[in-house]
Amino acid sequence: MANLAEAELSELPPPPSYSAAARKALAFSAVAITLLPLPITYLGILPAYEVHARFLLFYVPFLCLLTLSYLFYVRDSLARAMFADVLNPPAPPDPYYYERTGQRLGRWFRHLKAITLGILPALLVITSMYCVSRYLGLFNQSLARATAVYVERAGAGEEVGLTRGKEEVGLTRGKEEVGLTRGKQRGRVPTASARSSRQPVPRDSAAVDTLPQPSDSAAVRQYLLRASRMESIPEVVELTGLYIGAFVALLVAVTLMALKEYAKEAMGLSEHELMFGRYFQSDEQ
Repeated sequence: MANLAEAELSELPPPPSYSAAARKALAFSAVAITLLPLPITYLGILPAYEVHARFLLFYVPFLCLLTLSYLFYVRDSLARAMFADVLNPPAPPDPYYYERTGQRLGRWFRHLKAITLGILPALLVITSMYCVSRYLGLFNQSLARATAVYVERAGAGEEVGLTRGKEEVGLTRGKEEVGLTRGKQRGRVPTASARSSRQPVPRDSAAVDTLPQPSDSAAVRQYLLRASRMESIPEVVELTGLYIGAFVALLVAVTLMALKEYAKEAMGLSEHELMFGRYFQSDEQ
């Protein structure tokens, strides 16, 4: 009976395989996700400080490429872990003998590993979505903190001024007044062209003139996004980690699915064997 059943199974046409098409689509998706930070950062789809965006524009694709290369490097170990139950299925438990603790733990670990590998891509996609939502919330908090610091310093600047710019402007006016005094003492007043030729131009005068008023919150936010330095950005480490995690988690999820299709094709596993395991000849033959 066993030979007849196996003969009937061998005469059935092989089920259609979609592994090659799925593998190509997943491989293309992995490469696309690796390069996805470039347009998203460049076009500002995810908001970022200008100096931080320049850092992310180069660092995130590089890190995604390294992650993709590493997963391809360990593809053989991942394949053996994914198809361990198919390549080396465990023996069924003997109903007449008590199973040892080590055997039960090994069987439990196999089931746990299979469940983990099955839901891991979905968990990574959820992690990517969480990183994006958390990044947006933390970015708004960071910008609000930077705005509060700017307003606080601007309020103090009403008394002491924007130190460097006002000191230079005051120095310029002082020189101009000194020139006028000396000119009057000599009996002549220097002309406007002479005063302008002797008057030094402050290096930060353009920056001082373009500082927005603290009451204009929209202008202050735009100025902070444009002019903030990396070390002055609040929560810059957390923002960088969340931005990287959003792309790396999605890349790992897609790459794991692509490597599974690649390993299935390399091992010669059919769809039927993948779902029900390989057929082995019984001991009754």
